[in-house]
Amino acid sequence: MKYLRFITRTIIFTILYHLTFVQKAHAYLDPGTGSFIFQIIIAGLLSMLYVIKLYWRKLKSFLLTFFLKKSK
Repeated sequence: MKYLRFITRTIIFTILYHLTFVQKAHAYLDPGTGSFIFQIIIAGLLSMLYVIKLYWRKLKSFLLTFFLKKSK
């Protein structure tokens, strides 16, 4: 338990330290980078929905058989 408390305090201290002492990044993001990141996020969400669509019947039939067997 003491070890978990130590790890938690260390993580919190590290986060607060990095948020307190922010340095300039001297970085440049062109306008195309934002749209590329947006496309990646949208593609990931759509692919997750497609996988759910593909396996929906299998999942539905598994749950129905699982719960119908328990009720009998």
